[in-house]
Amino acid sequence: MSDALSGARRRGLDPLKTALWAIAGLLALLWSGLAWASAAVVRWTVDALSTGQAAELGKTAVAFKFPAWLEPFLDTGLLSAIQDLVRWVLELAGQGAPLAGAAVGWLVPVVWGVWGVGLLTLLGIAALLHLALRSLPRIGMPAAN
Repeated sequence: MSDALSGARRRGLDPLKTALWAIAGLLALLWSGLAWASAAVVRWTVDALSTGQAAELGKTAVAFKFPAWLEPFLDTGLLSAIQDLVRWVLELAGQGAPLAGAAVGWLVPVVWGVWGVGLLTLLGIAALLHLALRSLPRIGMPAAN
């Protein structure tokens, strides 16, 4: 074992624990970014439904035609099925548009509640792994009897 590594361990710096918490921190950042983006998409979707912008966007999406040179590379049956699905979903959403304004009042807090539960779960798993790493015998050290 190198002197630098043993010195780091004496000071309480374990590379595995450091890597564990660095990965947990990175995952927490990714999870937080996903929650932020989800809250923004929910807010935008509810606003678009309540103002009628979604119906206009849906009409544009359904009326979209791919260029002729691209059609041999695409499954046109699948694309028409997707366009029909979009049309059907937007018709359903248009019927619920009056309720959309009230939905943002509880949908966004639900997104952040799920974020909180997910973050606590992530930190709990990291803490359990930290304890598991601490209980492992050290390499090059005699095992405690």
